[in-house]
Amino acid sequence: MKKQRLWGGINASAIALVCIVMLYPFWQTVAASFMTEPEFLSSQLKLFVKNPTLASYVQIFTDGTIFIHLRVTVLITIVGMTVGLLFTAYSAYGLSKPFRGSSVVMALIVMTMFLHAGLIPDYMNYRSMGLINHFAVYILPYMINTFYLIIMRTSFLEFPKEVEEAARIDGCNDFRIFFTIVLPLSKPILAAIGLFYAVSFWNTYMQSVFFITDQHLKTVQEYLQRLVSDSSDLESLMAMESGEQGYSSDTMRLANIVVALVPIVSIYPFVQRFFVKGLMIGAIKG
Repeated sequence: MKKQRLWGGINASAIALVCIVMLYPFWQTVAASFMTEPEFLSSQLKLFVKNPTLASYVQIFTDGTIFIHLRVTVLITIVGMTVGLLFTAYSAYGLSKPFRGSSVVMALIVMTMFLHAGLIPDYMNYRSMGLINHFAVYILPYMINTFYLIIMRTSFLEFPKEVEEAARIDGCNDFRIFFTIVLPLSKPILAAIGLFYAVSFWNTYMQSVFFITDQHLKTVQEYLQRLVSDSSDLESLMAMESGEQGYSSDTMRLANIVVALVPIVSIYPFVQRFFVKGLMIGAIKG
């Protein structure tokens, strides 16, 4: 019993340390975004705010530039997650059924995880399809993620065959079985994969850099990268000297990051209860 308590204490301490290490950058970003310029420059750890101010956030909301890119990213996330879940689930369900040559098809699908033509062939391919500088370039090439497809296929392999057979006896075809029986009973794995897709589409960056030139189609991730690396974007946000406004270029950067984090972070608590269960279901069989 003493060894078990000791081991439990070591595990709890290790987990607490990992949580602190992971949460500290996030907390520091949020706290520093509410600091005035003198407090930001004088504070070292930036754990607590003595004189909080909303000056950075007021300027962000007044300017509104980030919300143009935030709207694009939110739309990409919603459309991409919906389309990705639908096509991935539909493909995984079909691949979970035995058919001639199924092993060859799965081998070819798995190969796509390791083989990629490269950026230039991608650009030429998207240009020939008319996707350059088009919203669809964010969605169409990434509708199905191979790794998520394999996880969902494994989940469907565990689906009770008796339920499908009973539905067929009642006159249901494969489409009706999939949409009215399989999907409603697969909410945990759909929530887990949906969260993966949402985070992946939310972090869209490279497509915005290489395939989009229209500023109204740029994602919020590229906008944040420009704020961090280029001071010219910040100058458009700062109408007066930072000392007079009560914020600095650093607090402006951090406030923009916080605004961009809030939507995706707020989604997780609603799907967290399905998250672990969904991954366990998809990992039972190899």
